[in-house]
Formats: sequence, structure tokens, C-alpha cells
Amino acid sequence: MKLTDHIPVLLVGAGAAGVSAAIWLDDFDVSFAWIDASGSVGGILTRVHNRIDNYPGDSFDDGTALARKLQAHVQQMDLALRPARLKYVELSDDGLVAELETEDRLVEIAPDRLVLATGTKYRRLQVPGEKEGLGRWVSQSAMADAPRFAGRPVAVVGGGDSGFENALVLAGHGCQVTLLLRNPEFRARPAFVRKVREHDLISIAPIPSTIERIERSGDGCRLFIDERGSATRLEVAAVFVRIGVDPVIPDGCEQLSTDDGGFIVVDESAQTSADRIFAAGDVTATSLRSVATSVSDGARAARSCAESLGIL
Repeated sequence: MKLTDHIPVLLVGAGAAGVSAAIWLDDFDVSFAWIDASGSVGGILTRVHNRIDNYPGDSFDDGTALARKLQAHVQQMDLALRPARLKYVELSDDGLVAELETEDRLVEIAPDRLVLATGTKYRRLQVPGEKEGLGRWVSQSAMADAPRFAGRPVAVVGGGDSGFENALVLAGHGCQVTLLLRNPEFRARPAFVRKVREHDLISIAPIPSTIERIERSGDGCRLFIDERGSATRLEVAAVFVRIGVDPVIPDGCEQLSTDDGGFIVVDESAQTSADRIFAAGDVTATSLRSVATSVSDGARAARSCAESLGIL
């Protein structure tokens, strides 16, 4: 099928939810086009560097290992994933129009149904110097980068599970960790909070402490911090930013109902507030973001598409 042909379903995203939706659409004999901006299977899984032991049936050293397993399944089923970005969606009473950006051109199609499995992206501080330091002295994963900074002073931003867990991982590599928080009410699970408070290599800066600027300093960086209204500086080898995730929602889908965090609200059939659009996985409003729930969401969205098209 060419992207310019009539398409009953356009599936966007190739993480766990997207792969599951593709498998089930194929199983239900629904014709569909499947795209992902990267052109490869995995989504945010490729940025998960810790072990995955809570997915039934197997354990994986990291997200990349699971992504390889998903890729093998996709190849076994001969499912075609095309490299393309959903640039814009136009919703009207007459249906959907989607503009896709491929490697060499823009393509406009009118799918009968759209499944968004576009996932999330790591939230950034959005302060001067952050973008320039990404991958160097600004990191989004202690699991990936802690060995590079072993035994050196670092800072971690984030009061949730990932922030506290990153602090513990870095301390495990001998780093002197300063935890920078905006809210005195920690969102991390109690076990993480207790371990952080008890660890000799981890200190919590006066709350609130917010980074206003990041500047290169030697082979590390200098953080300009607003600490309870007073300006301070902190010299570290790196700063680890773990302040949550934002949903990846294509342009033109702003009218879809979302929760306070901007995640797409769906009903029990994965239906969004728009009749022809379904959503699955981490992009949706859910109490738990995991591989298991994403796989379930993808299957449910595929079945709902098949039913709405009169195939089931």
C-alpha cells in the first residue's frame, strides 16, 4: 500500500502500544498504514536503561533489549513500518486529513480512522544552556551516564521516583549528589525517600531550589540557582534532569480532550473525544505507564477501530 492510497487506518507510533496495535489490526484483517518518525520499533523504550522485570513472560536487560524483541516479532509478521512524521491533522465533520512528512516529500492522506500511539518525551527545564549541554554535562538518565561521572559531584533535578532513583544510582557510583527540588512534598515512593535521606553521599538543597541557567565550566558545568529567593551557584560534573514526561500530541489535535497534564483522555474503548481518533499507551491519561498497560491499550484501540469500521 502506498501512503497516497485509501487507508482505513493510520497508525502513528512504534513503541509498545504501536506494535501491539499493529499486531492486532493485522490479526483483525484491518488494512492500515503504520508510521513512526524514527522509522524503527521501540519509541521511548530505547531510552530505558534499567532492567525490565515486570513484563509477564520474560525479563530484559533494558528497554533496547525489549525493543529488539518487538522488532523481531514485527519482522516475523511482515508488518511494514514506514519512516514518516505526522506533521498535521485536520479534523472536520467530513472526516480526517493527515499531512505526513517523509524523507523527501509531504504526503496528504485521508484515513478513515487514526490511532495515536505517539508516547511521551522527557520534560526539560527550558533554561539557557540546557540544550547546548544535552548529552555532555546535561543528562536525562543516570542509568546510562552514571559511569561517566563516577566519583564526581553531580546534581539531580526531580522529586518523583525517577529523580530519587537517579540520585541513588549516582551515589552508588561514588558521586556526591545534590538533589534540587521545587516542592517540599516529595512525589517519590517512601522507600526511595528513606534511602535518599539515609545515604551519606546525597544531600537535599534548601527547598525550593530551581535552576535558572546552566553554563559550561571546565569539563563540567556551573548551575545558577534560585535557592529560596537567593541566587547561588553550584559547580558539578553534570546535572541530571528527571522532572517527568510530556505527551507527544501532533499539531491539529489540540481540540482533543486532555487531562491537566495534557495527556489525551480516552474511554474504555480507547476512543478520544473525536469520533474517528483513538489513542493508546503513554500518550493517554492513565494511572500507570508501563509496557504491560501500553500493550493492552494498543490491542483495545485496534479492536475498537475494527468494530467502528464494521469489520468485527
